[in-house]
Amino acid sequence: MEPFRSMVEKEYNPFNLRNSIEARLIQQELEKMHSNPSDDFKCLALTSNPYDWQFAIRGPNGTEFEGGIYHGRIQFSEEYPHKRPIFTLLTENGRFKTQTEISFRDFWSLWPFSVRGALLKLIELLPTYPDGALGSVEYDKEERRVLAIKSREAAPRYGTAERQKLIDEIHKYMLSKVPPVPSNGGGDIPLSSQNDRDGRQQDMVTKKRKRKQDINLIFGNTINADSCKQVGIFDFGKRVKSLWW
Repeated sequence: MEPFRSMVEKEYNPFNLRNSIEARLIQQELEKMHSNPSDDFKCLALTSNPYDWQFAIRGPNGTEFEGGIYHGRIQFSEEYPHKRPIFTLLTENGRFKTQTEISFRDFWSLWPFSVRGALLKLIELLPTYPDGALGSVEYDKEERRVLAIKSREAAPRYGTAERQKLIDEIHKYMLSKVPPVPSNGGGDIPLSSQNDRDGRQQDMVTKKRKRKQDINLIFGNTINADSCKQVGIFDFGKRVKSLWW
């Protein structure tokens, strides 16, 4: 028979106790949001895993995201709240890559941290342009508006039946709270065809290739000579500029 002391130590294992405390903190935060519901977002936790939530946020008013419904996932660490949860979006939106961790930068340093505050910050970040930041995409306003319209049509299909049930429930709630995407100057917003979008993307690829060729042209025409009196670069067919004597 196992010694009594070992049984007591196993029952009061600090790791198990810590997990229990963390689970209660997460549950308390969810209950606070349910007791004070918002029209800006909605969260639900998986019954099978309280560390895994589904959420949706609305697009901010007065922007190309207005009227959009953007679903996502929150994954809590066993070290919460000392380690921040991971936020990812499931709905294509034109600002953040889907199923990719979102970087909140300086927001994570704020204390106390709250999921409510993070979701409001995410809404605030949607209409900004990331300047090539990791995990981001840069669509133009028209494309973002088209995606906002599309986001209302149906909830994303993702994960298990339990998770999908939460996603559908959240989508139904958000549709009841978020007004439709506003019209453009009183008329319908023109939807870009897939061919138009593909054409713009191809133009971007062509421009990037052109810049790369220009860079290669500069370095490819550098004159390297140990015994020469001057070294120059080919200046796009105009002249050779002296760098030094």
